[in-house]
Amino acid sequence: MRHHEGGLPDRLVRAGVTVREAEVLWSVAERLRNREIAERLHVSVRTVESHIAALLRKLDAPDRAALAETGARLRRSARAGSALPAPLTSLVGRAEETSELLALLGSHRLVTLIGPGGVGKTRLALHVAESAWAASAGAESAGATALADRFPGGVRMADLAPVEPESVGDTFARALGVVPEPGWPLRDIMREVAAVSGCLLLADNCEHVVTEAAEIVADLLGAGGALRVLATSREPLGIPGEVAYQVPALPLPAPDASERAESIAHYDAVRLFVDRAAAASPGFALTDAVAPAVAALCRRLDGLPLAIELAASRLRTFGPVELVEHLDRRFELLSAGARTAPPRHRALRSTIDWSYRLLDDGERALFERLGVFPADFDLAAIESACGGEDLGGEAVITLLPRLVDKSLVSTAGRGTGRYRLLETIRAYAAHRLAGSGREPDARGRHAAHYLAFAEQAAERLRTSEQRVWLDRMTTEQPNLHAALAHAVSTGDVESAWRLIAALQRFWDVTGRRRDAHTWVRQALAVADPPATPAVVAGLTEACLILDSRDARAAFDLARKAASLAAGLDGLTRARAARAVGTSATWIRPELVAPALREALAGFGDEHPWDSALTMQGLAITTADLDRALQWGRDSAAFFRRAGDQICAANTLYIMAQRSMAAGVADDEVQEWLRESHALAEAAGSEADMAHAAVGFAQLAWLRGDHDRAAELMTECLPTLRRLGDRRCTGRALHMLGQRAYERQEPARAEELLRASVEAIALAGQSFVLVSAIEALAAVYAAQRRPRSAAVLLGTAHSVREAAGAHMRPRRPPDQELRHALVRILGAGPFDSAHTRGERLSPAAALRLVPLDEPPLLTTP
Repeated sequence: MRHHEGGLPDRLVRAGVTVREAEVLWSVAERLRNREIAERLHVSVRTVESHIAALLRKLDAPDRAALAETGARLRRSARAGSALPAPLTSLVGRAEETSELLALLGSHRLVTLIGPGGVGKTRLALHVAESAWAASAGAESAGATALADRFPGGVRMADLAPVEPESVGDTFARALGVVPEPGWPLRDIMREVAAVSGCLLLADNCEHVVTEAAEIVADLLGAGGALRVLATSREPLGIPGEVAYQVPALPLPAPDASERAESIAHYDAVRLFVDRAAAASPGFALTDAVAPAVAALCRRLDGLPLAIELAASRLRTFGPVELVEHLDRRFELLSAGARTAPPRHRALRSTIDWSYRLLDDGERALFERLGVFPADFDLAAIESACGGEDLGGEAVITLLPRLVDKSLVSTAGRGTGRYRLLETIRAYAAHRLAGSGREPDARGRHAAHYLAFAEQAAERLRTSEQRVWLDRMTTEQPNLHAALAHAVSTGDVESAWRLIAALQRFWDVTGRRRDAHTWVRQALAVADPPATPAVVAGLTEACLILDSRDARAAFDLARKAASLAAGLDGLTRARAARAVGTSATWIRPELVAPALREALAGFGDEHPWDSALTMQGLAITTADLDRALQWGRDSAAFFRRAGDQICAANTLYIMAQRSMAAGVADDEVQEWLRESHALAEAAGSEADMAHAAVGFAQLAWLRGDHDRAAELMTECLPTLRRLGDRRCTGRALHMLGQRAYERQEPARAEELLRASVEAIALAGQSFVLVSAIEALAAVYAAQRRPRSAAVLLGTAHSVREAAGAHMRPRRPPDQELRHALVRILGAGPFDSAHTRGERLSPAAALRLVPLDEPPLLTTP
């Protein structure tokens, strides 16, 4: 949606809507009444009525409800370019702070909002970030206008509230669109992305991971570029160049000032209380009779927004005067026990404790147990995790709305059916739960619920509903990880491996292999896996997720799974055999075909999805191309029928790769790649779309259009690196290196081919690795470094010989290059260098070459 001066969308400009009328429209969209709109905009009710009449006419709305829907729709459209969560309530006050922060962001690369819990750091940061983003779409404020061109990359948010220290890097990576990959330095990839990402990064709730957050933010800013960071924390990050902005409490009436309604109404703390009080108790109004009590409440709550909102929600039960009386007793009691805490922390704790004490026994029991959730949750999870002898399902359904009404539980967006606790309140609930004696039961119930959810999701990921379930699993990731952590910490080995089995595909498809590695290691450290079908399933899935840099570890796990499965049922033995066949590709190629055929026979017709996945493995590893393609056709046909778009896309890509490796570049290969890309796009799999793009580049190269091939690889290379796809990154770099060599750019070719070998050596893929090493040898020969070239030919020979038949390059070694090097060096020196290279791994060979040899005066 386009915006014009003043921030108005096209439709409003065309309809002749003024800026003031637009402000009224946004308020109507929030379902505010005319009196509330008048107070917000500091105009009369009659003026509001006049503006609404004009809006009804200009926007051709039949009634106020339609007008509200129009306004809401326009606001949603205007927010489409922002990655920020939509606030559920209006921001009261903070105009001066917003203006100051926008100005600071214009001249500083890191601004950190600091202050105590409950002061409104997150809410203010979201508003500032939204204003900055709105500026880039069509600035609406003077402070934001200067930022209009600064954030072409939009606004990104890293919410660190539910994150443990070891996951901070992953959270920042996902905010930047980087997929963590084991074996690649995550910081390096994030720095590359940050250097070209002209975005505003909001790092929220840094206080409990301040060291880790500070290190990463410093790295990102050190990469240069236009990236700016807006952070929130209870303490500064401590990075050079940081501007620490102390978020103040809301302005309050002075104790000796007049407490008439007219005198205190303009103070932001009072305005916030009145706004939330009117929402909690329709009909509430600030009158002279209640004004002294409202002023006293706001002062006693130190102007902290969270505390004020909690107090205002109590108006359903108590009047303002009664609230002051209750508040006084709770403050005095808790302040005496926490003299070393900052006063505002005491006030916030007192407010939450006071709200807790106003709950009845059932409400308290449910509230405490909600502390088991690390992030958002839905009703089904509440009923499973929070039930018990004292709280049945009907009680939960009755009690939950009461906690929502009392502002202790929030809805996580309209119409989502999900709930959350503000972080401060969640920590309070968790503390209460720990002291209640019910924590072990609640955490066990929570883990059991999310284990069942994960296993259900794993089944649905094999169907046409996979995109929906991938989204659901992404939403539930903090809860799923909490369930895994519980299984590991309590020594529940079977549940841990069941969860790993259920989550493997989600981790793989969404690029969370780093998470998978962590959990597999932790599960192995708990105890020796017992011989049960569930544990074997977990081990076999772990083999799939361990990337080929850990090929030995994956193969060892597969053999362990096969050993445990020996005395178990046929399905379990077949899964273990498939794991052996898959993981043996890089370690024992001769075991691949027998193991996969054993697995296929074990699955039979009773388990078609498993059979199709095994056929996909045979399509990769069968040496005979015609037979391999038939396995692929059978596999793809099943996945299409089942609606598994991701597996179908992957199989088609494999078929195209096998064909192109054999020199086939016909229209059928092109059609496979087109369908693979379409299926991946429909499923929302960015990795599979990138694979198809690589395939199109390879196809163009085989057809002789090397410029087009290089252009396609250049376009997709940043995505491949961001996704952590080492194999395809290596392919892209290999092709670009070859093109540079063709263009007689040896230095550039050397740089690209070395990077290609580095990437593929980690990922494993012998036919590309051999080709890349041999191409690099040709570059060194052209640079008149024949001994370096001979060493690399020796390394390439070893890799070629160690690879299975299906993994060897179709083209034989370059005999002309070999003979040329023998002529230059002599047979003895050539054999010596070649033998030396045979004993080196690709990584070791790269560290050795180029050797310290002066360039020869003649070329081979």
